[in-house]
Amino acid sequence: MTAVFANKVVLVTGASGGIGRAVALAFAKEGARLVLAARSADRLAQVEREVRSVGGEALSAPTDVTSPEAVTALVKAATDRFGRIDVLVNNAGIGKVGGVEEESFADDVRDTLQASLFGMVDVTQRVLPLMRRQRTGAIVNMSSVMGRKAFARFGSYAIVMHAVSAFSDSLRQEVAGSGIRVSVIHPGLTATELLREAKEDEMPPPFRHMTPLSPDDVGRAVVAAVRHGKRRVVLPRMAGALLLGEALSPRIGDLIAAALAKRPIARALGMSDGRTYHEVLRRQAGTTGTTAG
Repeated sequence: MTAVFANKVVLVTGASGGIGRAVALAFAKEGARLVLAARSADRLAQVEREVRSVGGEALSAPTDVTSPEAVTALVKAATDRFGRIDVLVNNAGIGKVGGVEEESFADDVRDTLQASLFGMVDVTQRVLPLMRRQRTGAIVNMSSVMGRKAFARFGSYAIVMHAVSAFSDSLRQEVAGSGIRVSVIHPGLTATELLREAKEDEMPPPFRHMTPLSPDDVGRAVVAAVRHGKRRVVLPRMAGALLLGEALSPRIGDLIAAALAKRPIARALGMSDGRTYHEVLRRQAGTTGTTAG
């Protein structure tokens, strides 16, 4: 165990499963003390037990980040218990699949903004004064590859992930010199519940053949980002080529996205081992007796 995070207090939102759970466990293995926030008290309790099983200390705080009162109570509970917050990982959020012309599209944008952006902003604003008094801290915001490149049928999610990227870039410059560092994480398709309710043929075309990232891989990347003060992390590595192409020209970005919709190309680029997102989730469900978290 390294000394970098020993006894550091890490607050993780959306900690009841998926990436949030993996982040919490990754920090716990480094000696950090965890504050676990999510809406489901039962699932948080399970993650708390897992944190303790690897020798970590944890406080579970059932929280809906869209409620200002709940966010205030969360930060108070964290400081009452531990006296400080050293790392904030803003991970809570939702994602919906649907075309721009669908009747629900505008509502999907509003719902995703509320859960994935405004909740993040509120938690950050409550934690920042504490970090400024400490003269140190790290804030990690979970975006997505779609925070830099949107895909068909995922417009509502991409809109919000772009906003998370912009928020992170702006915040990083505003806190420069204060001892507070800001990182934004851009994972590709990951084996979490985010798209579980989407039918396989409704998935954005580039995602239909991709093998998803493991939440554990993303969790370890978050720890590394904080340890090394990385401003931006893109996972997997090949996704960086997509974003570079998009930065050079939208035409190049679109060509790469269209190419990824073809299984042989996704396999050749190392982004598919034959298992799809829904297949991975079904296997996880069969192994654990529950759906993937």
